[in-house]
Order: sequence, then C-alpha cells, then structure tokens
Amino acid sequence: MSGPQTFHQKVTIPLAVILATVGGLFLIGSRLMNIDTNPVADEPAVEVSAAAEPSMPVVAPSSDASVDPNLDVNGRLPVIVLNGTETAGLAKSMSDDLHDADWVIEETGNWTGQPLLETTIFYPADGFSSAEELATQTGGTPVEATPDMSQTALTLVIIQ
Repeated sequence: MSGPQTFHQKVTIPLAVILATVGGLFLIGSRLMNIDTNPVADEPAVEVSAAAEPSMPVVAPSSDASVDPNLDVNGRLPVIVLNGTETAGLAKSMSDDLHDADWVIEETGNWTGQPLLETTIFYPADGFSSAEELATQTGGTPVEATPDMSQTALTLVIIQ
C-alpha cells in the first residue's frame, strides 16, 4: 500500500475481521460444548445471586428421616461464594479456603445486588446456625436472605 491509510482501512476492516473471528469461534465452541445458542423463551433467566437447587448435595448420614437433605456431613448448608468487589479472583480464593475447611461450595461468581459495605452472609430461615459458623471463619455478618435469594444455601458476599 502506498500513501496514508483511511480510517476505513485502519479501523473498520480489522474490526470486522476480529468480530467475525470471535463470532465464528463462539459458534464452534458452543457446538463443541453442546450449548444451545437459542434458549427457549419460557425458561427463566438464571442470576448469580439466586442459586439453583444443588445437583448432588452431600447428605449427613443418619437414620433419622427428618434430616435436611441440603446439609453436608457436618450439618451445615452449602455455600455460594460471590465477589462483591472489583478484585478479580476473590470469590475463587475464598471458595478454595472454605473447601479446604470442609465446606461444600455450591457455586462461585460475582455479586450483582446492591453494593454492600461489609462481608455479608445471607442465610435462609433455617440456616442461622450454619451462617454463624461461617461468620466465625470469614468475619462476615449474618443477614436473613430475601425470598429471591437461595433458600437452600448460604450466600457469602465478600467485601475485603
């Protein structure tokens, strides 16, 4: 090429090539991973702050039929660990620490709710004792979960 390049030559064409490449890779990857790129409209949207039922909870061994199937072998609810800051990897690091301390980690992700001022443990109505135990390990403050949050797990939002 001779002479100065136009904006179209410098930016638009390379941008189109990059977007086409990324789109192609996405389609190839979604087919390899069997991801449906056209979700059914009737399916509810999944949010990180509202957890789904655990697929395989660890059940405490007991002959008592009234045992809560959501409790782990230590009698505690599983934990959803969410990063409430912009520090990358905070939820993953905390979930690794909690896993090492024998907590069952249901999922990790980023907090999408209102900004919090301190590490908070949202617990379902029957999960206060699990929340207290988690608070001793994380320094979090237990707060009862709202109805749109998980009612089968603790939700730990890290602000540290």
